[in-house]
Amino acid sequence: MTTKTSFLGAKVVARAPACARRAHAGSYRRHATQAKYGDDGKYFDLNDIENTSGAWDMYGLEEGVKYPVSQEEFFKRASFGLARREALLGFITLGGGGAILTWGALGSKQAGLPITKGPAPPPPPPAEEEGASK
Repeated sequence: MTTKTSFLGAKVVARAPACARRAHAGSYRRHATQAKYGDDGKYFDLNDIENTSGAWDMYGLEEGVKYPVSQEEFFKRASFGLARREALLGFITLGGGGAILTWGALGSKQAGLPITKGPAPPPPPPAEEEGASK
């Protein structure tokens, strides 16, 4: 069986299934598989890029205001303290340290860690059997 690849047009020989090979005893069928897309099998038209790939300039603005002025001002004010590297590292350090201390104070008790429960009571003595001699 011969097929044609979609990009290069090269012919590929494929063997027929075993039952077909027995019936035809070594003969191969040859045919080319064709796929059609668009006019005359064109996948991409370099002369008409806008209709082929879409009008990308339609969706975005090249220049101009992307956000309302009030929204831009809000985010500038909200992130002003974190704009410097030292301030950001200090915020992360304090936040991480606070999270560890909070977990140490509250989370370990809620998790039921043995160190927070205290010493366990001694186990009860084993029961003596009735027929045992001392």
